[in-house]
Amino acid sequence: MGRVRVLAMDHFFDQDLRALEAHPDLDVRRFPYQRLRNPALRIMTEAISAGLRGYNDPRLRQRRLRYAAWLRREVRRLFLERAFDVLVLPSDTFFYVRALPVAVHELGIPVVVVQKETTISADTMKAHSRLTRDEAPFIADFMTVCSNRQREFWLRAGADASVIEVTGQPRFDVYASRRLRPASVRKRVLFLSYELDAYVPEADHAAGSARTWETLRDATESVLLDAVRAGSCDVVVKCHPQQNYRVERARLARHAGQEWNRGVSLAGPNADTRDLILASDCVVGFQTTAIYEAVAASRPVVFAAWGEAYDRLRGGLIPFYDAPPACVSKARSAAQLATLLAEKQQPPSSSACAAWYEEALGSVDGGATERVAARLQKIAADWRPTAERRLLERRRRSHAVGLLVRSFAAEAVWTAAVPAARLAGQQHRVEARRCRAREGRWMAMTTIHGG
Repeated sequence: MGRVRVLAMDHFFDQDLRALEAHPDLDVRRFPYQRLRNPALRIMTEAISAGLRGYNDPRLRQRRLRYAAWLRREVRRLFLERAFDVLVLPSDTFFYVRALPVAVHELGIPVVVVQKETTISADTMKAHSRLTRDEAPFIADFMTVCSNRQREFWLRAGADASVIEVTGQPRFDVYASRRLRPASVRKRVLFLSYELDAYVPEADHAAGSARTWETLRDATESVLLDAVRAGSCDVVVKCHPQQNYRVERARLARHAGQEWNRGVSLAGPNADTRDLILASDCVVGFQTTAIYEAVAASRPVVFAAWGEAYDRLRGGLIPFYDAPPACVSKARSAAQLATLLAEKQQPPSSSACAAWYEEALGSVDGGATERVAARLQKIAADWRPTAERRLLERRRRSHAVGLLVRSFAAEAVWTAAVPAARLAGQQHRVEARRCRAREGRWMAMTTIHGG
């Protein structure tokens, strides 16, 4: 077959999708996860967002059926907007996609998970795999994963080994060149911030430990701020996608004082972590896959972890404490972190560290995107369109005319709202709606002109 038309749900999935979009054999269209999540919450009530068990509550059966009926109609709207040969998800465990494969299969279209998750902590492997097996077992048609460790998680969660392929992660292909850069005059430090309950076991959550890492995080930031004030480095902070960006920006600005934006800065909410890593001289982090990424990119890394909570919970965390010394420096106190920041650090060697980071990331050889694309092509070629899909194909042109009219009207409305949105601080929300209207106009024009 020719280029495979891919419809992909974007849920913090941008880096992988950009890699797939650049492949010449794939024609990728994204849609935001909120397009499904918001109606799911409205139809099934907020109770289902509490976790995997909430969605499966027997008392919500009728609401689940109502949502499944809505989702069936929405899949057909998505197809009318722009036809697709395969639907790609970053995961099929989200409550609002559990009914999606059935709706998509009615058109003779497969659903493939290009698994976005990478690092698996010891506690996740042991406890979360059981929860996934019980509450959200794998239901898509195929899944690509980055590593054998990810594959092991999904096998423990009940997935069939025959529908899992270890491909590496498309977004990590950029590290294959492992480009070095001249050191900055003032060391450029990237601090990978984190949620205060990152990788904390459910038992601690139940005990009210939602701020487990607050003391550690605050101490780490204080050391970094002291280094900025001493003139030895500049610090760029990268929030985790699930942190509240506005809250973190305000908190960091208060903490940094006069150093804010003059030595301490916060990367934008859409900043690409890979670009930040490649632009840094040193990376400081705690519980994040990006530590492995930084080593793969040959950047010096400091694992900053100490204190009572860490000593108590370390057995269930991502085991950076076991990293070879040639790959990751460990700061076991604020004083050690200050010393490491003051020292000139050598970049980790690929030959010495590849076996360590590839256990978590999978092969970083620049070929993951090609392997995922080949799998998508093969799966799409094996499925045949149903009669309903052929009927929808014939309706697409007439649907495009209406979509074009609606899109022009929506774009005009949201363009007119821009000045007021700027005053109200809502420009990002309005711009997102303008982008959706422009996308609708583009899809309609493409269909009308035979695309």
